[in-house]
Amino acid sequence: MGGILVRKVERSLLLSDIHETARRLSPFCKVLTVEGEEIKREIRNLSSSLFPPEDLVLVLVDPRKETLKEIESSLYDLSKKIWIIICETEHSDKVAKKGYLGEERERRLKKKVLSFLKGFGKTMTDKAFNLFARNVTDDAFVENELLKLVNYVGEREQIRSKDVEEITIRTEEATLFSLFEIIKETDKRKILKVLNNLFDCGFHPLLINTYLERLVRLLIQSKEFVDLLESYYSEGSFVRKFSDLKNLFPFVPGEKKNYFPYLAPRYALSITNCAKRISLSRLKEFFKSLSEYDFLIKTGTKFERTRLEMIVLRIMDA
Repeated sequence: MGGILVRKVERSLLLSDIHETARRLSPFCKVLTVEGEEIKREIRNLSSSLFPPEDLVLVLVDPRKETLKEIESSLYDLSKKIWIIICETEHSDKVAKKGYLGEERERRLKKKVLSFLKGFGKTMTDKAFNLFARNVTDDAFVENELLKLVNYVGEREQIRSKDVEEITIRTEEATLFSLFEIIKETDKRKILKVLNNLFDCGFHPLLINTYLERLVRLLIQSKEFVDLLESYYSEGSFVRKFSDLKNLFPFVPGEKKNYFPYLAPRYALSITNCAKRISLSRLKEFFKSLSEYDFLIKTGTKFERTRLEMIVLRIMDA
């Protein structure tokens, strides 16, 4: 079984997002990533194969509108056999975003939603569907979110926009990066909702903890550069100054994503703004709690979900 997922992701986070999404589709999958002219060639090769590898996840990065139209038939035939992830970054063809791809997905999504709800004797208003389509951008979550809505409305036949707003959560927020965004908002109710959604989507607490450890390290590192950057309030001036920071490094690190000066400038600006409201001592305390949790979960502990929730909530009080 396969399908097509559409992901919108920052270029700097592309690799991690691809592997996180692929693991949710198939824990032991092989990922093949292609872009540009390679897209058409790879689609042709796989389509001509009678039995493409079932564990393959094909990732198309920033396909152009013309390319999607040309491979339309082969793309959907192939999606019946393997999973295909279409990743749109900030460098994507904007025409493709707003054109064929979006319209085709909306048609398929509406058919799927109506068919699923009919089996439970439910209907959905147009306003509710439009909100649902905006929130649930990953097809892997559609049935799970619909089932939550069915249970939420109970005996009521019609699902309304208010129900969708209350129950569903944007699936782009069902990524590890969303934790950072919610931490910035200091909304405890929302952080618990995001964590619960991550757990429901199969994210192991250890994976979430590892991401948080890396995030806190970056927040601590940003504090070390505050004297160099704090006077640059506009995004443009910050980006220009930030680009010079990597020249201070005596070497090029192997894992650039773990070092603040090598982040994408706009992500670094978000990190810097978030770090401003949390004291250095509080960040170090948070990192210590995450490290202790890492040890506990690897050596065996009960209530691993609850423990992680408590650690994250503590940083919200900073």
